[in-house]
Amino acid sequence: MWNLIEPLEAAPGVWQMALDEALLDEASTREDFVPTLRLYVFRPGCLSLGRTQAYGSVDAEAARAEGLDVVRRVTGGSGVLHHGELTYSFVARVAPPFTDNIEQNYTLLSESISAGLARRFGVRAELEPSRPERNLASGACFLTPALKELKVEGRKLVGSAQRRQKGAFLQHGALPLTTDYALHARLFGLTPERLREAMVDLTGAAGREVSHAEAAQALEQGFIERLGASWARVPLAPHVRARAEALVAERYGRDDWTRDAVC
Repeated sequence: MWNLIEPLEAAPGVWQMALDEALLDEASTREDFVPTLRLYVFRPGCLSLGRTQAYGSVDAEAARAEGLDVVRRVTGGSGVLHHGELTYSFVARVAPPFTDNIEQNYTLLSESISAGLARRFGVRAELEPSRPERNLASGACFLTPALKELKVEGRKLVGSAQRRQKGAFLQHGALPLTTDYALHARLFGLTPERLREAMVDLTGAAGREVSHAEAAQALEQGFIERLGASWARVPLAPHVRARAEALVAERYGRDDWTRDAVC
């Protein structure tokens, strides 16, 4: 029995990132930690930076002018605009079926998401088989699919990042439901046409509008089909919430954390 944290929470970026790290801390200190899935929404919309990403690689001030938050993730990778999307977060110990091999874990989780999207929406999402060269001139995550990330007809559908810590790992990622290509382009210094060539959202892939709740149900089902998950629907534990609140104060709510890349 694995844990599925409910309800689907809509909250600011500083809280969502702090809570993901708090769950990773919990997993890394408890050998009996149960694999845990959390599905959530950034509200207000948010621009997140990878752990080592240069602050100047995105237009953070333009994001704030649009009413968006700006945060820095504990995971690596490039910038993601969390706007009209569903985010998944999965935390587990390095124990079967998971290993200390990043690529293998990526594969299992991407295959789970793909299975859910195929079952619910008929979307045929494939895993990127190679490790493409990233476009270092852009800070946009969705410009290039990384190894084992999901794409549909060559365009990136899900952007994910992973962090390992003392026998545990966190993987979280964004599944765009709808995309404001003009806003994306403005924040990443690209043209809307370039982004349309590189990425696709679930509405486009499925050929119809998809709600957050429906997308969440698809991901839940995908984990059942691919990994044999059996979900225990649980609320957030009070001590994990307290740890997340501390991380907001110590890290994610601080301007210096957001602005300074962490090596």
